[in-house]
Amino acid sequence: MIKDLQTNEFLNQANFLVKRLDKKMTSKGSPFYEAILSDRSGEIVARIWENNFQACEIKENTVISLEGTVQEYKNKKNIIIESCKVDASKNTKSYVACIPTLVFDLETIGKDFEELDLVEQDYLLNNLEKNEEDKEKAKTKTGLYSVFGSICAAGLFDVDLEKGTTIIIGDKEIEPEKDNFSYIVVKNEKELIEKFWEIAKEYTNFVTYNGNNFDFPYLINRSIINRVKVPINYQKYLNHFIDLMDKFKQNNRGFKLEILAKAMGIENPKEEGISGGDVNGLFKTKKYKLIADYVSRDAYSTYLLYQIYKENTL
Repeated sequence: MIKDLQTNEFLNQANFLVKRLDKKMTSKGSPFYEAILSDRSGEIVARIWENNFQACEIKENTVISLEGTVQEYKNKKNIIIESCKVDASKNTKSYVACIPTLVFDLETIGKDFEELDLVEQDYLLNNLEKNEEDKEKAKTKTGLYSVFGSICAAGLFDVDLEKGTTIIIGDKEIEPEKDNFSYIVVKNEKELIEKFWEIAKEYTNFVTYNGNNFDFPYLINRSIINRVKVPINYQKYLNHFIDLMDKFKQNNRGFKLEILAKAMGIENPKEEGISGGDVNGLFKTKKYKLIADYVSRDAYSTYLLYQIYKENTL
């Protein structure tokens, strides 16, 4: 894999996709070929010097099998190709560099209404929840707001590896419900957020369901409140942020994830009878496994929806 190549490593029958091929001239007027090669892990520049032209068969948009050496030039690794040939038996799609993509979902809990001071209570009822006619119901919605709530669990799923990680606040190890998930138990929200960013900073694209309105701003706010540095560029993050609720909107209205899941024939994360509104009560009664399993199902269903969307749109 390109990401694992080491300087001075000799490559023997290594396979790469030729994304681009240009014939260039050195400063002394000697011709050479420069290629952009790729595999699933990334891209690298390769060069063929004039004395190796006859030993090389190379074309754009084909997979080649090569012999050569990894070198370093201007602090960047590149490959000097000694010989190569086109391998028509290889599928080019298998060698396209993947953009590291992470699906994630958050579960949050809130303070009891009685824990808020009078100003905060008034702000919740008469500002944030002013359109909620049932004021008793409005009092239970503190977890929706990052100034009154906190993150208790995060489900993450690697699109390329097809493996998930769930980070959950708890008091002991938890056995995952799904075979393709692992659980990390932490002591508090700050530790959860630190672990989240430790994982997420390695990714370029991020996929959520309703993340533009909820998960992302909530995560940023709670990171700052906990004095946890956000390790990615805010604007860059937005440019690589895919909110599937926005993608499937109709008449400017978003659907619930479980409704779309049923329509698409994929796993419904609410089938076990748990929803986001239950998380606060489950956390208070220390039913951490139920929360971890639920957020894992949410993240996995979002991944399945993303795969369908990606395969059926341009």
